[in-house]
Amino acid sequence: MSEGFQIFDPSQPPPFRSRRCAALLQHWNRLRGARDMPSRAEIDPAALKSILPHIMMLTVESEPFRVCYRLVGTEIVRFAKFDFTGRYADALNFQDEDGADWTEYYRQAVAARRPGRGLVYWTIDGPLRRWIEFLVCPLSSDGIVIDRFISIEDYEQLNLTEIDTLPRVFEQ
Repeated sequence: MSEGFQIFDPSQPPPFRSRRCAALLQHWNRLRGARDMPSRAEIDPAALKSILPHIMMLTVESEPFRVCYRLVGTEIVRFAKFDFTGRYADALNFQDEDGADWTEYYRQAVAARRPGRGLVYWTIDGPLRRWIEFLVCPLSSDGIVIDRFISIEDYEQLNLTEIDTLPRVFEQ
């Protein structure tokens, strides 16, 4: 069962389990300053080096609403057992127990013009459950229309055997 997805005021973030999620929000807040959000052009991968394997970049299409993964970090690919770069969120089945609609998370962030944090779970082996925490942060090329996201996923510590038992992300 997920603990859900919540939109939040970026100046008053929720507590994070993941230091990586907290680091991305801190970076995003620093870039945006007094604006609602920064632009993709302001994102410098070198400034995110320590968390880059957990980062995703997405583009937003409005009619119909869809988000496409343009970059998927190497740790996400390792855990997903599938590189979903170039794929749409609504065309993928992810590993969380609830079968969450990840496109809806992005839709909520666009509507609110704010970042959102989520916590979902996956079952590793029998009763063993582990968390996935994620953060979605909107970006805008013109300061008005949200046309991209920078996002991050972090995972509760797993050993190599547990990683091997994870289900694969797959296309519908």
